[in-house]
Amino acid sequence: MPKVIDGEQMGMVFNMTYGIQGESRYTHIPSMLEMLGIPYVGSSPSGHALALDKVITKIILQKNGIPTPDFWVFSSGDEDLSGVKYPVIVKPKMESVSFGLRVVHNPKELKEAVDFIVKEFEQQALVEQFIRGREFAVGLIGNSPIETFPILEVDLENDPDAIQTEDHKRTKPRNKLCPANIPDDLAEEIRNQCNAAFKALQLRDFSRVDIRMDEHNNIYILEINSMASLGMTGSYVHAAGYDYKALVNKMLDVAVVRYFSNKVDSTERGTASKKVPAHIKIRGFLRSHSDSGHLPDFSDK
Repeated sequence: MPKVIDGEQMGMVFNMTYGIQGESRYTHIPSMLEMLGIPYVGSSPSGHALALDKVITKIILQKNGIPTPDFWVFSSGDEDLSGVKYPVIVKPKMESVSFGLRVVHNPKELKEAVDFIVKEFEQQALVEQFIRGREFAVGLIGNSPIETFPILEVDLENDPDAIQTEDHKRTKPRNKLCPANIPDDLAEEIRNQCNAAFKALQLRDFSRVDIRMDEHNNIYILEINSMASLGMTGSYVHAAGYDYKALVNKMLDVAVVRYFSNKVDSTERGTASKKVPAHIKIRGFLRSHSDSGHLPDFSDK
């Protein structure tokens, strides 16, 4: 980005805010930045809202032919639970970091788990078919094209019934195997499904997709984290293949190009000048529009 001098407001927000309270927490800061006309890294409020709601995510995946486990939604443990096929995993429908996750095997456990979710998180419980097998995470960066990081496998220590809990993600990370030891054709299918899910949920810039694979090599997308953690022990950073500074700069690059490349290209149509690299043109465009101290209007982008 151009250097900022006195009186200028040029720049970009590197948004990693998870919010404080309420529903769709990820949408709060992006919404304010949209209203202020300030560029930022990451998905739009609508993209975050879709991805954070696990039920809506699964409906969109199903409508787009993207494999995801069967599911049920309950507002109380007193509802009719007879249609559920066990085992299932129970989780809040609008939380991240594996909050409240529980695998259950019978109606009594399910009623207790649903009541716990509804009371503790004050939201509906998502009850999802539990996929015995292996677990993977796939990092994505970019927009057009989308770059897929090497597929990472979470080491479940050969236990097909194991899961990643909140404790694993926050304090005791499981070992990670990257790249995962899977056949090339299966890896290609995983990458294609992850890209399709990213586009279906209208996400931008970067995300992480969580996947389970059953004992017959069928893959299922569990969810997409629209603001993948940049924690050093997290799967996104582990699989990136960039050092940390390079990864952060790559994330900035894709956001800058998304905001400014079309604007830059439109200013140079009809010219016969020697081709200039995109990042140079973008820097020039930003400098030329920073004199007033205000950002140009990107409401149509």
